[in-house]
Amino acid sequence: MSVLNSNQGELPTRLEKSQINELPLIRFHGSIQSAGDIKSFKKFVSKLSKQKILGFDIECKPNFKRGPNNPPALLQLSTADQAFLFRLYPVMKLGPLVEILENPEIIKTGVAIKDDVYNLKKIEEFTPAGFEDLAPLAQSLKIEQTGLRNLTAIFFSQRLSKSAQLSNWQKSPLTPAQQAYAATDAWISRELYLIMKARLAATTTGT
Repeated sequence: MSVLNSNQGELPTRLEKSQINELPLIRFHGSIQSAGDIKSFKKFVSKLSKQKILGFDIECKPNFKRGPNNPPALLQLSTADQAFLFRLYPVMKLGPLVEILENPEIIKTGVAIKDDVYNLKKIEEFTPAGFEDLAPLAQSLKIEQTGLRNLTAIFFSQRLSKSAQLSNWQKSPLTPAQQAYAATDAWISRELYLIMKARLAATTTGT
């Protein structure tokens, strides 16, 4: 699957919330697969270990009271046409996922990755490698806004839904809306990485 059709001309450095709200919704239309135990983790990791670039994200159950944040309940990894949702709750182990998270040959890309890695380490210690945050890429292209929703609007003129963001990610099973939300966030991270790298390469070569 190729990169989404994107704005090939001059990019806005920022967009107002009202402008983004007028854009059409974007949604992942590929296959979504969910894993809830170490055996299924291992099965999906075996598939993903052959990939070079993966969209990456995590979800935590929101905490509406004062106190420590909840640990990650879900870890998402996406290829061009397949999204894999790893249920970390109540397993509370990364298990075979560490193989992907520590592999420098597999790029895992998303936003606020430093925070996500920090939170994943609360579950199980690992040595992260191959992670690339989208924010520095955006800044290299003179983009002022680096959130996933903003970047999707700027590069693809489409809007990410945030309706499921504050839902209960420890819920079992996840609702179809939660699955679509989680898959889309990971997938669009990969698409944004590809289009930003392509634009940076074109800038470097002067084309």
